Amino acid sequence: MPKIVDHEARRREIIEAVWKLISSRGFQSVTMRELATAAGYANGALTRYFPDKDAVLRAAFRRAYDATNERAAAAIGDRGGLAALRLLCLEIMPLDEERLREARVVIGFWDHAAGDDHLVEFFAGTMVEWRDQVRTYLRQARATGEIPPGRCDDGAIDTVIDSLLAVLMGLQINALFMPRDTTPERQLRLLDDFLDSLRRS
Repeated sequence: MPKIVDHEARRREIIEAVWKLISSRGFQSVTMRELATAAGYANGALTRYFPDKDAVLRAAFRRAYDATNERAAAAIGDRGGLAALRLLCLEIMPLDEERLREARVVIGFWDHAAGDDHLVEFFAGTMVEWRDQVRTYLRQARATGEIPPGRCDDGAIDTVIDSLLAVLMGLQINALFMPRDTTPERQLRLLDDFLDSLRRS
């Protein structure tokens, strides 16, 4: 009887192995041979699951993105409004070594994806999910009075989302390249100042 292979489980194992390598060394410096070795495969065998480095990069980025969402969902529970928004932001922000490793993968993705329409579209699709989630929390906060009337109406809500995502993406870069100036304490102060600004009329 032929051996039954759980391809999805094998794929998850490979993603985890290559993610650790990319997060520690960066994407551009890693070869397909090294990725295969990290995953426990002979050179060339990895292409059964990932035909090229772009496919590996998408999987590594998605793994970081999904891990963030899983932590956020567990932390948020049934909360809504600005409390839920703050918890989501905390899981995106590079506040510890785990989230710093995720930031390294994300920044490696940006570097490689720039100018590649397919990878840019892939990234934009994930950001749509976060934008929708943030929009939901802002509308909840507006409905319950956490945010004063007119502060975050439908005409201004996209600008608020743009600003928040710019802060979050910027913190991922700054924490890696200016760690002395981007401590967890300063990151938290920046986030709370942003949220407090939403509460003011």
